[in-house]
Amino acid sequence: MSVKLARIDFRLIHGQVITNWTRILGINEIITIDEELRHDEFMQDVFKMAAPKGVRIKILSCEEAAQAQQQGEFERSSVMLLFKNVESLQRALKAGVKLDSVQVGGLGGAADRKVVHHAITLDQADLDTLVSIASTGIEVYFQTTADYSKATLEEISAKF
Repeated sequence: MSVKLARIDFRLIHGQVITNWTRILGINEIITIDEELRHDEFMQDVFKMAAPKGVRIKILSCEEAAQAQQQGEFERSSVMLLFKNVESLQRALKAGVKLDSVQVGGLGGAADRKVVHHAITLDQADLDTLVSIASTGIEVYFQTTADYSKATLEEISAKF
């Protein structure tokens, strides 16, 4: 077993999207890597209640996640890693989390953001960071749900 999906989604654990991915990929553990959420016990409880039945939830800091991965904890089950934003992903990678690929699923909206693939938005800072991450050999792709096609970072960059 291992990391089946690493996903950036500002909503973290929520409804149909997470239920869909956990079912399709056989996920039995979701690890959210987020510094702020790691220290907010109330919101941790909210996200744990939102999890699909039978799926374990962990909320870790970047350093805790890197240590857990190094100790083989991600290999004990079928894991989905969740990040709230591109910056959280970048911090986790700098802390030592290792990934082969990351799916960008939702980054929220704002006036300075551009819709680049279905409902996924980007701003220049996020694009630059994702390009930097991809330059390390990590595949970066965009996909909201399994029902929608995925787009490569190169395809998205060309639209931006």
